[in-house]
Amino acid sequence: MIERSRMNCLRAITGVLVLWSSTAWGASLVWDANQEPNLTGYYVYNCRKLPCTLNAGASLLMTLGKDNTSVDIGTPTAIQYYFVTAYNSDNLESSSSNVVTFIPAGTPPPPPAPGGLRIGPSQ
Repeated sequence: MIERSRMNCLRAITGVLVLWSSTAWGASLVWDANQEPNLTGYYVYNCRKLPCTLNAGASLLMTLGKDNTSVDIGTPTAIQYYFVTAYNSDNLESSSSNVVTFIPAGTPPPPPAPGGLRIGPSQ
């Protein structure tokens, strides 16, 4: 088990889902590179429902090296949630980035997050 400790390394990590490709749709999870000198890499997690945290619902999807700042997640057929953490040469893991949501076309949106904060149409 990885010793969890607050690293100073997620200042710049933010998750953003981006659709790409002109012939076949796919999605990429993209984040800003971490600038810590002893950064070893990133862990990418996903969840099938909320809450999506290290302590609830998250599954390690993949481990990436320090030079990777994106990953192709393909075209999930169901709503998926993702977040990224960084880890250093002492195998200490940072706190997580924000959680991003992939919603396949034609899928009803997920229920609102606790606390009533939601994204809606402009008024």
